[in-house]
Amino acid sequence: MKEILIFSILLFTIHIGYGQKIPSRIDSISSKEDVEKLIRSFDKDYKRFSLKPITEFTSRNEGNEFCNKIADSLDITKSFYKSDFDNNGYTDLLAIGYYYGFKIFVVMNYGKDSLKLNSLTRRSFQECTFPKIINDTIIRYYNMSRPNWRTSDKAKSLQFSDLIFRYGDFIEYNMNPKNYSIEKIEYQTTMCYGTCPKFFLSIDKNKAAIFKAEAYNRDANDGKEIKGTFSTIIEEKQFLEIISLLNYIDFPSLKDNYAVSWTDDQTSILTVTYNNGQVKKIQDYGLIGTYGLDKLYQMLFNLRNNQKWK
Repeated sequence: MKEILIFSILLFTIHIGYGQKIPSRIDSISSKEDVEKLIRSFDKDYKRFSLKPITEFTSRNEGNEFCNKIADSLDITKSFYKSDFDNNGYTDLLAIGYYYGFKIFVVMNYGKDSLKLNSLTRRSFQECTFPKIINDTIIRYYNMSRPNWRTSDKAKSLQFSDLIFRYGDFIEYNMNPKNYSIEKIEYQTTMCYGTCPKFFLSIDKNKAAIFKAEAYNRDANDGKEIKGTFSTIIEEKQFLEIISLLNYIDFPSLKDNYAVSWTDDQTSILTVTYNNGQVKKIQDYGLIGTYGLDKLYQMLFNLRNNQKWK
C-alpha cells in the first residue's frame, strides 16, 4: 500500500511537470465581486479598488473614443483575465479597474494561498493603457508615449513593450540576453520635493561596496535615519541577481536620459563600467525609465537595508 501511494505521488509530480495546471484559489474566481474581494484583501486601503474595463475610461489626452477604439481593436474588453505569467503551474490574475485613477494589477500566485500583488501601471496621468496577453506568459503592454521635457524627444503614437515576469517583477522581455563583463556599478540619487532618500552606492566586480547615506535613508527595522559612509562585501545572491538583471536588460542599449512628464520628482544616475573601461551612464528623472530599470533601482535601494554595512 505504501509503495502504491509513493508511486501515485510520483506520477502526479511528473504530470504537473509537463504543463498541468495546479488547482488554486484563483481558479475558483469567476465574478467581478470575487476579483474585487481578492484585491481588497491585500490591504484595507484597497477597498477603494473596483473593477472597470478599459472601454469605460477616458484618456486625459485622447478622450474616451481613443480608449474604446484601441481596447476593441486589441480585444481587451473584459475587466479581468487569468493566465500563468511565471509558468509555475499556478493561475495568476490580471485585473483592470479604478484605484485612485486607472489601474492594472496582477496577482501572482505561488500556491498554498501565497499571493503577491503587482502593479503594471506605474506612471501618473496614464488613464488607459492596454495589456494584451501573448502565449500565456507575456504581457504586450500598449501605451501612448509622452514627450520628454528634458530632451528633444516628442510624443509618439501607440507603442508597446513585451513584459515577462522575471527577477520577481515584470520587465521587458529579451530573447537574446548579453553577457557583459561588469567592472563597477555606481548609483546616485537626488533629493525631491518631499523625503526621497538621497544616497550614493558603489559596487566593484569583487563585490566590495561603499554606501554614503546623505538624507532620508531610514533603517527598515526601527525607522531611525541612517547617515554616514559605510562599507561591506555584497552578499553573493544579491550581487549575482544585480549583474544578471543588468545583462538581461542589455543596459548599454538603453537611452542615456529618461524623464516622467511631471515635476518635483527624484532623479537617479546609474553609471556602469564594463568591458575594459567602457562606461554607460543613465540619468532617470522619476526612476521609471523602463520596467527593467525600475526593478534594478528596487534592488539597489534594498541594498541599504539587506546588507551588513560597517
